[in-house]
Amino acid sequence: MAHATVIQSLLLATCLLVLACSLSGCSLAVMAGKMFMGDPKIPSQFRQRTGVDLKKVEKTVLLVCTTPAFVKAENSALDRDIIEGVYRHFRRQDIPCVNPNEVDSWLGRVGGIWDDPSEIAQQFTTDYIIHFDIDTVAYREANSPNFYRGSAHGNVRVYEVRGEKSDRKAYLVFQHEFQSIYPHHYPVAADNMTERTFAEQYNKRVAEELARLFYDAPAAEEVY
Repeated sequence: MAHATVIQSLLLATCLLVLACSLSGCSLAVMAGKMFMGDPKIPSQFRQRTGVDLKKVEKTVLLVCTTPAFVKAENSALDRDIIEGVYRHFRRQDIPCVNPNEVDSWLGRVGGIWDDPSEIAQQFTTDYIIHFDIDTVAYREANSPNFYRGSAHGNVRVYEVRGEKSDRKAYLVFQHEFQSIYPHHYPVAADNMTERTFAEQYNKRVAEELARLFYDAPAAEEVY
């Protein structure tokens, strides 16, 4: 009896999909597909290239962000905004992450300077170190001071930590060139908001774009 019920359900689902296609093409077919199979997810760049799904493996990550002096001079909060934003997204995705405050405390003790990720590996219990290296960031439209358009460029490097205690070393396992522009179509008029407000909004967007490199997300939630 149960077997017959399953067959009937499958036949009903198939009929609905065929009906959807015949009525109005792809749109209803997609809706019907989502109804029975859920919203398809886009595999993260990190999982595609390493085979590691950070949402499923019991691995802890540590986040660190670096920017050149001229970028810090224009927006001293950028590093922190990126780290806090990515950290929040990771928490929502249940990806274990070292508390950024602990990393900040250590960076403060060393003057914010480190040359080798293995230095970080020896200080913290973590499986991966995710390094966001932001080269440039701007909030104004080029040659148009009365408009805002955020742009950022940099590299994302992930190091896997291996070894025990003082012998812990960090090995590069993932590298990705990152580029962001927003809005894509029309800039935002400067009289609609202050530059600081736009900068805060754009920093949050950059953090989300960076975070999504590390977990699968529904296609409907893709950042444009």
